[in-house]
Amino acid sequence: MPYHLPPLTWLRAFEAAARLGNFTRAAEELLITPAAVSYQVRQLEQSLGFPLFDRVHRELVLTRLGQTYLPTVEKAFSDLSIATVSLFGDRERQPVRFRCLNSFGQLWMIPRIKSFQTAHPGIDLQMISASWAETLSPELFDIDIRFGDGSWTDGAVEILLNDPIVPVCHPELALEAGACDVEALGRAPRLDIMGVIDTWESFFRAFGHAVPARNGLQVDQTLSALELASLGHGHALVLETLAQPYLDDGRLVRSTNRQIRSRHSYYLVTAGPRQALGADAQTFCDWLIRALAGPAPL
Repeated sequence: MPYHLPPLTWLRAFEAAARLGNFTRAAEELLITPAAVSYQVRQLEQSLGFPLFDRVHRELVLTRLGQTYLPTVEKAFSDLSIATVSLFGDRERQPVRFRCLNSFGQLWMIPRIKSFQTAHPGIDLQMISASWAETLSPELFDIDIRFGDGSWTDGAVEILLNDPIVPVCHPELALEAGACDVEALGRAPRLDIMGVIDTWESFFRAFGHAVPARNGLQVDQTLSALELASLGHGHALVLETLAQPYLDDGRLVRSTNRQIRSRHSYYLVTAGPRQALGADAQTFCDWLIRALAGPAPL
């Protein structure tokens, strides 16, 4: 769709001259000559077919049409400025951009963002969420928090956390610990998370039991499995760190005391060595490593 717009340089000259009251001050702000500002404004007026200023004793007075047009032009430049800074950051204060999986972002990162901002008020963060099946251009972020086997070759890889896999459920579905708890789980409704490597089949084999037939819902996100489990739809097999908020507030309990070791881990992936990142990004990485190793926030 074509836009019926004059050149943005003409509009910028008009907006600056109207705001500052003369061509000289507008020229100082725009880093061009007063003659150039005057020329651009005249070109805009000729393009529109109407005068925007009355020239009165070297001062500029907006015409009625100029007064009507100015707020729209100002808002357009303001909207462009806000969108640009929001997406790309202020050159004076670039945000630390990081990507993480939706479940990790919602269940681990977001509850801890405030503690980081309190400790480092001068650092802005930009979080990009992704699903397990999603690929994004690395130009969009500085730091990638990934979950997998660590065999990526597109950057420097540093392990962050290897978490146990635990079965969890609504308190009313909890099983009594003992020799028969795994067998009871085989008969209970279970929630399967598609795309993960540590499945219910892995859990049953780890304790020497035959793999029962699938008998519950399938979802593509850990967060979905946790929400369904908290509503009593069945037992979910999830990373302990992601289940912890639900365990802490009583929405979920451990189905049994049994757990298995995850074959995948959380990793920090950067384009080059972590020491080559900017100072703010290094501060964020150091905080992330300490926070993953420490207790949950209060």
